[in-house]
Amino acid sequence: MRTDGSPAGGARTGKETAFPGEERPHSHAVVSGTLWNYSAAVVASLLQLGYTAYTGRAVSAAAFGAFASALSITQLLGYFANAGLATTVLRSRELTRGLLVSTVRLGLLSGLVCFALVQATAPLWAEAWNAPETTGLLRVLGLQFLFLPVGAVSTAGLRRLQSQRAAALVETGALAAGLLTGTLLLAAGWNPLGLAATSVTTQLGIAVLAGVLVARRLPPPGGRAGDRPGRYRELAGSSGFLAGHQLAQYVTNTVPLWAAGAVLGPVAAGYYSRATLFTGLLLTTLAAGLTRVTTPALTRVRAQAPEAHPPGGREEPAVRRAATDVLLAASALSFLPFAFLAGAGPGALRLLLGPGWDDAARLVPSLCLFSAVAVVYAVGLSVDTVCGSHRRMAAAQAAAAVVTLAGAVAATAGGSLTGLALAALAGQLSGLAVQMGKWRGHGVVEARRLWGGYAVHAALGLAAYAAGAALSRTAAGLPCPAVLPALPAVGLAVVLCRPLRIRLPLYTVAAARGLLPLRVPDLRRGRNTRAQAR
Repeated sequence: MRTDGSPAGGARTGKETAFPGEERPHSHAVVSGTLWNYSAAVVASLLQLGYTAYTGRAVSAAAFGAFASALSITQLLGYFANAGLATTVLRSRELTRGLLVSTVRLGLLSGLVCFALVQATAPLWAEAWNAPETTGLLRVLGLQFLFLPVGAVSTAGLRRLQSQRAAALVETGALAAGLLTGTLLLAAGWNPLGLAATSVTTQLGIAVLAGVLVARRLPPPGGRAGDRPGRYRELAGSSGFLAGHQLAQYVTNTVPLWAAGAVLGPVAAGYYSRATLFTGLLLTTLAAGLTRVTTPALTRVRAQAPEAHPPGGREEPAVRRAATDVLLAASALSFLPFAFLAGAGPGALRLLLGPGWDDAARLVPSLCLFSAVAVVYAVGLSVDTVCGSHRRMAAAQAAAAVVTLAGAVAATAGGSLTGLALAALAGQLSGLAVQMGKWRGHGVVEARRLWGGYAVHAALGLAAYAAGAALSRTAAGLPCPAVLPALPAVGLAVVLCRPLRIRLPLYTVAAARGLLPLRVPDLRRGRNTRAQAR
């Protein structure tokens, strides 16, 4: 039986469950989409690194702090403009022309409201931050609300139609055009307004390109009920909670930056924003790439479960297995690269930005820890979104918000930028802890296998940190006696892990899903997956 719901060899009886080897076709589709997203994200990251290197020398810390503060306001309003509509499209069981028309119309309305609000309140925000240049920045950034909702809904539609390649190419091409526009304007003397023009050009490109592509891929109107726009009240209600939750998540993560700008000044905000931008490139790449692919994939797995709402509130075994596999993959893909970046990142940021950014470089290790946890937490929220558990999502986010706010108050009282980064980390850890506790109680995941996998990937992350720190100090010509002994230990661990590779969580997930043509014992049934992989 295939996990996409089409029967193989007969009709479903309502009792069957999909085993890992039988999920191989769908797993390969997920991996293909993930690779396209990550390939595009690598290109986008390289473009942004070059842009960051240029703006680090062309824009002062105070001007960039004002831009970061203005950008945080428009990003906050962006959740109202989007209103959870993109997530609603991703979760839809069937994407129809009527659903797309309804979401686009609602997005246009919310975008116009946000545009008018930014234009009216821009001077007030500038006065609150005592930064007059923020007024012009906000008014330019506000233009993106005329295009952002349409672009978000259209790219979500492409991904729901399994057109991951088209969505990735559209976003990357629009970003390249936006960065080029910003660079040319900054070089022409529009400083720092050129920074704001980058976002506007990018959103305009996404809206035009994605809108045209998704309209072409939808079936032509045929008079069916699905071709007519849906009820706007029901659509707004279904996406309202998602929009509110995303807004709360953004506010929680932005509290440290606001605290830095409001209490410690624009220069401190510039340091913090530069460090978060450096680590945020990888964070956005991993989190967005995983959630954009796994949300529709988990939706399909849950839709094919024998009972969509099993008794006792526990999910079906196929759903628990799929959710656990996704979370294990997320932990490996986040813990290892961010651990390496925590060791090598401070030196890399100094090299990237040039002299005068040492305070920003010192924040990198703490923000890397925050980002590693944030990726796993974001994928966990995606799991709860698919399972429709608003209470679990609200409880985890409330814990993250309370801890982050308390930590930010303590950090600003002591005037510590590092304390603000640690406050963000503590908030994410609190949200993750609540998630894991709720999952165990409600049977959402295979708890023991998940926690063990987290521990293994975190231990491997320590070795990755040692390697990154050694590389950074060696490149800088500094001695590293405390780190070099860890390198032989890393090599020994690799040698020992080779015969024990079937015990590594990420390896077993990939092999059980038929992504590796190797003999891996199936612990549940006492057989191997060689025949399945073939």
